[in-house]
Amino acid sequence: MNTGARPLGITLLALLHVLQAIFFFVGGIALIALGAFIRRSLFGLPRFLNGAVSLIGVVVVVIGLLYLGLAWGLWTGKGWAWVLSLVLAALGFIVSLISLVRGGFGTIVVLLLDAIILYYLFRPNVRAFFGEQKMPSQPAPITASTSQSTAATRFCSNCGAPAQGSEKFCSHCGKAIS
Repeated sequence: MNTGARPLGITLLALLHVLQAIFFFVGGIALIALGAFIRRSLFGLPRFLNGAVSLIGVVVVVIGLLYLGLAWGLWTGKGWAWVLSLVLAALGFIVSLISLVRGGFGTIVVLLLDAIILYYLFRPNVRAFFGEQKMPSQPAPITASTSQSTAATRFCSNCGAPAQGSEKFCSHCGKAIS
């Protein structure tokens, strides 16, 4: 439910997920190929491993497809993509924090990146892009006509901006005022 221009950070996050999808595609295809080589006994490994390795490769390719779908959802402002990105960043943050507590100091970068993503996803303009929150409307300047009666003031049901006089369309978002 896109409600405006895509924020730059969401564009970058979508591109990051496209890169992740490519990484998973290449890795999954490599595992599927490895399974085929194991089946032909080219590496001297037991042949029963070919099915397991190939199955893992297929799962990795499916994960790549899911990341590609998430990138599309972020790019187009789908609400489910905001929620899924929030869940993935929170899980990544928790896993990185646990790893950090156990002595894995290499995860500090991942921890910081997930923290930044979590913070960014809760920014009002980002939430508004995904339809999770209405953007705060700019207060109308007080003039003689607006200082009369506030009881007769109408507001846009889409963005909450005050409607001026007998306007049929919101001057803030352009939707019809009912």
